[in-house]
Amino acid sequence: MTGPVGDPITGEIEVARPLPVGRIRALPERPPHLGRVAIMAVVAVLLQITLMPYLMVADGAPDLCIALVVIVAVFRGPFVGAITGFACGLLVELTTPVGTLGVLALLYLAAGYWCGRFTDRPEAESLGLPVVLAVAACAFVQVGYAVFQLLLGTEMVVSAVAARMIVPTILLTGLLSFPILLVVRRLLGAPVDVEPGMLRT
Repeated sequence: MTGPVGDPITGEIEVARPLPVGRIRALPERPPHLGRVAIMAVVAVLLQITLMPYLMVADGAPDLCIALVVIVAVFRGPFVGAITGFACGLLVELTTPVGTLGVLALLYLAAGYWCGRFTDRPEAESLGLPVVLAVAACAFVQVGYAVFQLLLGTEMVVSAVAARMIVPTILLTGLLSFPILLVVRRLLGAPVDVEPGMLRT
């Protein structure tokens, strides 16, 4: 119950306001650990273009960047996930000889935004959900990129591409998602949905 509250110094009586009903969410003064997200993104891109080609199985190599984008999105929400995805995709395309500039960035952006919608769920802190989402996002990116290549008129045998490149890439990405998840959890802490308003100074 609330009632009049007296100020011990001035003697004035103040009417205490009732507490708001519903869930109270305290927003951090600064966006939590966004600098670490940027550093992890740059490191992931460097490893993707230098080390990952040496871990190939058949024609598929692990997609380290999409795994990082998804896990960061789960821990920091759709806004940070989308920005991280677009930045990683664009950096990969700028540092490797591809003729479809922007396609990978848009696919990463879509995956980061969608996976970031799981931040508020209790499963976000588990080991299972981020890894499952990383595998699903990797499949989305691989299939989406292959479809775009087909629309451009690139000749390819779909079954061969799926067996030799898409499936190995998805499996290898799923395996690498576990250590990436442990690193991200260590550096970022608990999941927090970072909204654009938090970036204002």
